[in-house]
Amino acid sequence: MEDSTEKLKNAHRISLMIHLVIMGSLLVIIALVELLGSRLTSAPGTYSSYLSSLRYIFYGIAVVVIFTIRRINSFFKLRPRTGIVERSINRMLSLSIITSLLCEIPGILGLAYFLLKGIKRDFYYLMILSAVLLLLYFPKYSKWQLMTEKGE
Repeated sequence: MEDSTEKLKNAHRISLMIHLVIMGSLLVIIALVELLGSRLTSAPGTYSSYLSSLRYIFYGIAVVVIFTIRRINSFFKLRPRTGIVERSINRMLSLSIITSLLCEIPGILGLAYFLLKGIKRDFYYLMILSAVLLLLYFPKYSKWQLMTEKGE
């Protein structure tokens, strides 16, 4: 019992650290954009129309990421099985890491669009979306503990 509880705490701690590092990386990206913001100018002429349609492609990808996160979480519903607590802990850790990485994608797309176009507004929209997703899918120890209690 104590061994599985310790494994659960360690796995949750790893998941929490990875999630917090990803949240911190969003802050680093925001600082980078603020530093580069005054130096970049808007893209001139002929590429402007292509970059405007790229904006909607990036927004579309962000929406697909949201549905993918929801689908992955529902598809890999963590149904604990009796006697396989270790497997449940590994699945929770993998799911948490994958979800955290997917939550960062809109922010990265916002950075890419900012570097291409030089407009901060769309960057911040996508960055806010990424931050909200990271907050919504924050790894909660109580959820992890509930899943392993059912599995024992």
